[in-house]
Amino acid sequence: MARLADVSASTASRALNPAHSHPVNPATRKRVLEATSKLNYQPNLMARGLRSRRLPTISVIVHDITDAYFAEIVRGAADEANRNSFLTFVCSSRRDPAVELRYVEMLRLSGVSAVLFAAGGLLDRAYQRAMKKQVEAIQEYGGSVVALAPRVERWPTEVCDNRGGAQLMTEHLLRLGHHRIAFITGPPQVRTSHEREAGYVLAMKAAGHDPLVAPGDFTEPGGEQATARLLDSRAGFTALFISNDTMALGALSELRKRKVEVPRDLSLGVFGDIPAWGYTTPRLTAIRIGLAEIGVAGVRRALAILQGQDSSPRVRVHPVSLVERDSTAPLRRTAAALA
Repeated sequence: MARLADVSASTASRALNPAHSHPVNPATRKRVLEATSKLNYQPNLMARGLRSRRLPTISVIVHDITDAYFAEIVRGAADEANRNSFLTFVCSSRRDPAVELRYVEMLRLSGVSAVLFAAGGLLDRAYQRAMKKQVEAIQEYGGSVVALAPRVERWPTEVCDNRGGAQLMTEHLLRLGHHRIAFITGPPQVRTSHEREAGYVLAMKAAGHDPLVAPGDFTEPGGEQATARLLDSRAGFTALFISNDTMALGALSELRKRKVEVPRDLSLGVFGDIPAWGYTTPRLTAIRIGLAEIGVAGVRRALAILQGQDSSPRVRVHPVSLVERDSTAPLRRTAAALA
């Protein structure tokens, strides 16, 4: 193959290795790729990994593999990894610190090239100390680590604007005339929950209104139960803001059981815009994150680190946007407060 491309064996190897730090002239790389196509050549990725101490693998760690939020991130990351000849592995921790640590230890021992933490950091000191050691060991052999959600660790980070997005939705509901806006937050051990709740509280206080926060856990049953508690409390709210997609599914189920119509009786907004929200009845007003794009950005950042070419700021915040659909309406169209 090197002979056909009229290059040295080492140049051919560098041209075929997307993680190699040595630059290769684009014209030379094109000749090498054309030669591999003619010869139907397939590089031995495992052998390459043994030489570099890193296998051409990227792992994405999520909290719940069934959650559409994480599925979209994984889709973007896997597509980008595949374009760069890396295999993708997904690890689902169920928000269990011990499980997440076991995954990372296994990945370290296998020589993974990069780990993307799509899941928000867990507020557990013992977990944080143990994770620091595992990640340092990955970085010592030349691997890279990128966070795709808020964490206490000072890793390279590609993250959506959680606080700003929560403010955006809350301000949208306030503009519609809703002053009693309830908010279902996420699990307290996850930093993402705190950032979204902070954005909601900031917008409510800036408008001179009291926050109404109900605890949730980012699961469908959690959304259902939190909605039931709010309705039973007779707190007099006219709008409900839910801090993740999965809980919104549970909330919609509970509202249907209670015969609460959206948006006639209650305006409803959600943080996260999975494709399904454009097809539900009613179609849900949502904060669009660009999840697949964040997955792509995470892989590109990880590869840039592997190549010693990462010049991005440590934390890069991706903008979010409000997608207004049928589930929110002005207060004048809303029935009496749920009290």
